[in-house]
Amino acid sequence: MSEPPALSKPVLEPIRSEEDFERFLGKFTNYERMKTFRYAGDTWNLERMVGLARDLGDPQAAFRSIHIAGTKGKGSTSLMLESLLASSGYSVGTYTSPHIESLRERIRSRGAPIAGRDLCSLASSVLPVLEKRHLWGPERFPTFFELMTVLAMIEFRERRVDWGIFEVGLGGRLDATNILLPRSTAITSIGLEHTEQLGNTLESIAGEKAGIVKPGVPVVIGRLPAEAERVIRAVAAERGAPVVAAEPFLVRSEAPGILSVGGFPVGWSSGSIPEGVIRGEALRRDLALAIHLWTGALREDGRDPTQDQLLTALERLSLPARIEMFPGTIPLVVDGAHTRESVRALREALDETSFPRPRVCIFALAADKPAPAILAELKDLAAEVFFTRADTLRGRDPAHLAQEFREIGGVASAAIEDPVEAFHAARKRMRPLVISGSFYLAGKLRPIVVRMRETENAARSR
Repeated sequence: MSEPPALSKPVLEPIRSEEDFERFLGKFTNYERMKTFRYAGDTWNLERMVGLARDLGDPQAAFRSIHIAGTKGKGSTSLMLESLLASSGYSVGTYTSPHIESLRERIRSRGAPIAGRDLCSLASSVLPVLEKRHLWGPERFPTFFELMTVLAMIEFRERRVDWGIFEVGLGGRLDATNILLPRSTAITSIGLEHTEQLGNTLESIAGEKAGIVKPGVPVVIGRLPAEAERVIRAVAAERGAPVVAAEPFLVRSEAPGILSVGGFPVGWSSGSIPEGVIRGEALRRDLALAIHLWTGALREDGRDPTQDQLLTALERLSLPARIEMFPGTIPLVVDGAHTRESVRALREALDETSFPRPRVCIFALAADKPAPAILAELKDLAAEVFFTRADTLRGRDPAHLAQEFREIGGVASAAIEDPVEAFHAARKRMRPLVISGSFYLAGKLRPIVVRMRETENAARSR
């Protein structure tokens, strides 16, 4: 590669604060903020990511990694696995997307989001490489997601983590995270989402996600549609990758003092796994995947999982905006469900845990989601729905959603553009409240819910 022309003036300014970092991010193409985009080799280019990592010393080679793809459940599986590995004494770095309240959540090290000052320092350290790539032309300059991915890799290298857990951003085959050479991979679920980019059949979507399967590297799969599972298994067979099917999370007797947890035996003398934040079948499936990945990591070091490690992991686990319940006089739940399957899973989990009815729901939906199918599931979740718009760029018109909902027999109380106004209006109903439809909506309202509960608890303790 030839040297770029001499720099007349820096394109990227020094990064001294989080405000500087936000301005810095504006230089990068962010596909997450676009309604539509082309998904092809000229826009999604692993060669660019490989070159960027090489320029920065291939940080992804400095730690052992686990790579997780899937339509739903990959974020919760990643956080569960983080807790399991940490309970076993490993230092862990976790990279997930999207974030809920803060961009810093995407890069977690040793159980906490990266500090703002550390994120600025990381970004500053890569400026010389980015300047050079900018001069080579736009085809060499990274996207927002590629930048965040390589910053996570550098952070994990600098922190000397034992394990790096990486959630795929979109698809798998062309995703920036796919430069990893992981010790194991996982595909949590496959459904019809991002069809404009990944294809409009389960087989085509499965083919994209199977792109993370590496020669000889075990792949753990969740419960997949038959046509999608056939594709995954065919790719795995072609690449000599062992396939492990993680059964939904079960606790059952295998022998005196031994129970089967997630499909493999763990010493267990009495009692059962505490419910904690594992609510509903969907999260139990994610836990089964995480347990299999955790077991593989332990056994690579000649270790076996223990009851104490599992209990510790579940007690410490936090899953923000994933069927996250806030008890109180008027109970609330915050969830990011935004597909037909995830809204159904939310409804089933709420019924399973006896979350009271009749319920009020605040709901927002992105423009690229299939509204009719999702609204049909929503009708059975709540007696009354307030529609709002969490994302001004990609959100559906709440008035249109309300009208569609009424047409299928749902009770749409109002369409309120501002999520905070919608929250206060829904609260006046004095009924159990569900916030769902978008991680953007969860990110806007969860801080209000947390502060409200803290104020109520403080008042009760006086």
